[in-house]
Amino acid sequence: MKLAMLGQPGCGRTTLFRALAGDSEADPSRPLTVKVPDRRLEFLASVTDARKTVHATVVFVDVQSPAFSPRNLSAVQDAAAFVAVVDNFALGHPARDLMEAEAELLLADLALVEKRMERLRKESRRDSPEHAALERARAALEDDRPLRTAEVPESDRRLLCAYSLHTLRPLMVVSNRGDEPVADETELREMCADRGAALLPIDAAFELELSYLPEEEHGDFLESMGYRASGLDRLISAAYGTLDLVTFFTIGEDEVRAWPIRRGSTAPQAAGAVHTDMQRGFIRAKVIPFETYRECPDEAELRSRGEVRLEGKDYVVREGDILEIRFSV
Repeated sequence: MKLAMLGQPGCGRTTLFRALAGDSEADPSRPLTVKVPDRRLEFLASVTDARKTVHATVVFVDVQSPAFSPRNLSAVQDAAAFVAVVDNFALGHPARDLMEAEAELLLADLALVEKRMERLRKESRRDSPEHAALERARAALEDDRPLRTAEVPESDRRLLCAYSLHTLRPLMVVSNRGDEPVADETELREMCADRGAALLPIDAAFELELSYLPEEEHGDFLESMGYRASGLDRLISAAYGTLDLVTFFTIGEDEVRAWPIRRGSTAPQAAGAVHTDMQRGFIRAKVIPFETYRECPDEAELRSRGEVRLEGKDYVVREGDILEIRFSV
């Protein structure tokens, strides 16, 4: 899953990107794949003695302003969600910066909607459900309402998804600030709540400096500064949540692995994340909830207690499930 990082020049967007990379010379023109921190995976690796541990990942792209210039079009179009970085460490106009970033998304959507409506009119399809859905979307956009929060019927959303409209996608806002923000963030918080955006305060410069330390020293250093976790870990975890993903695990002698899937995915869809043959030939899934396994990491004992379940094609995978897929092709 890819997240596009947006923001005005000087907001610290590229500093944050390089902090995520752990490299002050990282090339912001290239996509960056980062691991999703997960202590559950570390526990599974410790009790299974697996030779390899594979984390779930998300991809960040640094999109220079203006975001919708021709050179940035593919990066923006491919993004599953947006991260708007606003400056609250220097000039301190975070609400204005968010408004400018959101305006780019709204205008891009409005242009796309109007272009499609014009084509439908030329095809004499003005009375179609598609045209009606676009008309309602245009009204929301002209009223400065992103489609993620506009009162759009679910049937309209299904039609509009085909156009990859930007304001239908999730938005996370990073307030780039030090311990104390330059400007009060009340207006920014209210704006984020009104526009369905998650808000996360991060000091990008501090996070870049932290990345210079050996990883094993991060915990002690953060604790000495009064932090439970780094801003980057919080950002990555929040990005994972913004994408509405859940994690399931597979365990074996060769590897333990975390797999990201959309919330609401069924067991066959989870099998397809591992391999398409598994989805095609899905029979059933053996399921152990992570918390159950953590309390007793002995599958034979869990089986004797009746805590290992076999689930079929309609089973919706839950956060933290440990799955073993049974299939035949």
